[in-house]
Amino acid sequence: MLPLLLSLNACKKERAVVTIDAVSATVPGDFVPMDPERVAQLREAAQAADPSVEVSMVGRKPPDAPMPWMYVQRTAVRPSMVKPLLASKVLEGTINELKMALKESDLETVSSTSSVIGDSHEACFVTRSGKNQKVLNHTCLRLWVGAESKRVHTISVVCLSTDEAPEECQRVLDSRVITVTGALPLNQLLEP
Repeated sequence: MLPLLLSLNACKKERAVVTIDAVSATVPGDFVPMDPERVAQLREAAQAADPSVEVSMVGRKPPDAPMPWMYVQRTAVRPSMVKPLLASKVLEGTINELKMALKESDLETVSSTSSVIGDSHEACFVTRSGKNQKVLNHTCLRLWVGAESKRVHTISVVCLSTDEAPEECQRVLDSRVITVTGALPLNQLLEP
């Protein structure tokens, strides 16, 4: 009975909206901004593979606990291609690269889903590190090719939780609202 009351109470708490261009998610109203140093580390990690990637992000965390914490991120990167490809193939290739990187890392994939939504692809997954089995990383990505920019645009909603208490991260992901604008139709060719 107590867990049910706690979860009902958590659902009634005031929620705050965390937003950047084209994406928002809600968090408990008492969450505070992530430390600027942590945001800088996450931004640097996103740019490590390709310094030309454009990154914007914002995150929140509880005021008095290490978890759960979350961030929303938007990136845009020019795909590396040697021949023209359909936008759908560019996105499928990007998702496959991500899945391969996950497989080659020390991360265990707990769950994974993917779908096509309009002219975008979405991939959601929960992973855990081989080093810290008690922490879960909940991530949902929406990807599309910009008709004008010719870049792969990615919106991410990421939330880290303990494996004993993933509920808040699920609420964060369930609350996400993503607006895809200026997408190249999936059946259109993208030139290198």
